[in-house]
Amino acid sequence: MKHAYKNLKHKSKVAAIVEAPAKTAHAEVSFITVAKGVLGFRESAHLVKIAEETDCLISIASGKKFGTTKSILSMVNLGILAGKSLVLNIKGARNEEAYRRVAKVIGGETDGNS
Repeated sequence: MKHAYKNLKHKSKVAAIVEAPAKTAHAEVSFITVAKGVLGFRESAHLVKIAEETDCLISIASGKKFGTTKSILSMVNLGILAGKSLVLNIKGARNEEAYRRVAKVIGGETDGNS
């Protein structure tokens, strides 16, 4: 809870009590990373599967293009190749777990089947 003061010289006088905004149920985090592999159909499908299993919304921005796990084609159309920088935005209660799994796919550590 924060206090809004009427007069800065006399901080003991409270003009109004300002409630802090309620925390949202789903946290949102962003990461900047570099792709170490190609993001094709198989990898995009794996990202959609990760998003469903962790109840998160995963979005990826690359240059001026943007894709989410709501559509496999939006992810494939990003044209992500090895060495391309990406901005990952993960929104959900289990975003840390989702990030670890997504980082493996983008890092080329998994073939998209596991």
